Amino acid sequence: MLDRIIEPVSLRDANPEARAVLDALRKSHAKVPVSFAYMAHQPLALEGFEQFYQSIIHDPRLDKKLRELAYLKTAMLAGCKLCIANHTASAKAVGLSQGQIAAMDDFDDSALFSELEKAILRYVEHVACQAGKSPEPLLRQLREGLGNDGVVLLTQVIGIANLFSRFNNALHTYSSEDYP
Repeated sequence: MLDRIIEPVSLRDANPEARAVLDALRKSHAKVPVSFAYMAHQPLALEGFEQFYQSIIHDPRLDKKLRELAYLKTAMLAGCKLCIANHTASAKAVGLSQGQIAAMDDFDDSALFSELEKAILRYVEHVACQAGKSPEPLLRQLREGLGNDGVVLLTQVIGIANLFSRFNNALHTYSSEDYP
């Protein structure tokens, strides 16, 4: 059982602005992500964030498999067990194999990843874990493989995944019993 320190906004107790945003989310999502219930404490920010999130996550200029590869690796680096569970399922649904998922910690030595996928995983490690500018050769390799728009989208995906992962961990939005 989850013993919450910080409470999410519940639909029944939400103020009119938060209720409107949560109602819209319920219509567009099979299930409102728990992070959004916490973000509903600032309904206008959540509404804007949801638009940003949807525009990035569904943009066809970045292949779904590559998007999930980056999202899952980011969640793994941040240690968000909820995000790891959700995006492991999403990654499998778009074609990542269980072997690839298992090899993500040691991807550079794995034959399961293409050179572009390895570059994406290196980029995730840099963006999510290191200060300073990205290495130019890596950025050039990504631009060659994804195009300018694809690299920008990839960076936004990493940012979104990092935000959700860090947000969930910081606020204890999930139970460690549910996601050991």
